[in-house]
Amino acid sequence: MQIKVPPSTPRELLETREQRLTGFLAAGIQDAADAPEATERTILAVARCGESPVARALIALRPTLAATGFKVRVVFSEEDAQIDQFIAGSHDGGFGGGAMPDIRVVRNPRLRDAHEQLIVSGSAVWFGDSLRRDINRRDLFEQYLGAAPETALAAARAFEKLWARTEPHLTAAALAPDSLAALTGQTPDNAGPADPAPR
Repeated sequence: MQIKVPPSTPRELLETREQRLTGFLAAGIQDAADAPEATERTILAVARCGESPVARALIALRPTLAATGFKVRVVFSEEDAQIDQFIAGSHDGGFGGGAMPDIRVVRNPRLRDAHEQLIVSGSAVWFGDSLRRDINRRDLFEQYLGAAPETALAAARAFEKLWARTEPHLTAAALAPDSLAALTGQTPDNAGPADPAPR
């Protein structure tokens, strides 16, 4: 008699993906930590929302990222309360030893054809599905590349193009006292390029 295994719930599927990504990210961080000091310690990520497994993996490894001095830059397709966990955690030993992570948001619907992705130190790369797809779907695309510097370079270039076309995510939580001063005369790290002076 054939025993049918009941399908996993959407929450179980998300947790499984989060565990895989957390392990993948942890391995990439360790590889960078073991490499010479000249190795770039940067995380570039694109996530649909704060509940996406890639975002949750970053939050889960926040202490490790802080201890190893990684700089984190994230583009979100949707704004939700979970995004503020990135910012709230930055003031109690969060990303990059307490530095505010760079966070931007896609506001142009045409840019949501981009895929979720994670690039670790210009070497390890994970590609997810389109930002338009529900993160609870069972058939989401995923690809893990543990040591692929050429692919990572191409992905990083695509990330920078997307980053340039997104907008800053600024909330009351983001406007910490140290960043309020920056807003008066300087451009904070996650506010994007300053507008050119009028001619």
